[in-house]
Amino acid sequence: MTTSPQAPVSMMPITRDAVRDFFDDYYAALDDVRLHDWPDFFTASCIYRVIPRENYERGYPLCTMQAESRGMLQDRVTGLTRTQMYAPRYYRRFPTAPRIVAETDNGVRARHSLLIIQTLLDKQSDVVLAGVCHDHIVVDEGRLRLAERIVVFDSEMIPNSLVYPA
Repeated sequence: MTTSPQAPVSMMPITRDAVRDFFDDYYAALDDVRLHDWPDFFTASCIYRVIPRENYERGYPLCTMQAESRGMLQDRVTGLTRTQMYAPRYYRRFPTAPRIVAETDNGVRARHSLLIIQTLLDKQSDVVLAGVCHDHIVVDEGRLRLAERIVVFDSEMIPNSLVYPA
């Protein structure tokens, strides 16, 4: 019996199960506060934006947070872990199942809703962000990565404490 060689990962279609596994790993890294792992979920040249719904729907580029490379995301992590001072807190992210909305030449576009809850040690939990994520997922260096992530939050007001990634 002969077996044919497996197609390289870059040649295989990106399945819904693969996307779900990718986001399971992504959100586990963030919820477990493994912030140094977060930038590796992105391509070297990527876009990461957190933007109010009104600006997103009107095509306005003004974002609450923006990074244009993995290096900028690494800088964000350094700022969070070494230089910023804020009260200790925990974040939990509650994403809905991702839906593949389009296939591209080099990946897929996916969308899912996201709720982020923040708990300060001495207070009740609060909603920090409710919104939707628009993602472009590609195969890069043999694994899935985000080439683009746009997090659109519904409220015009978000707490000043949106310090951790979405």
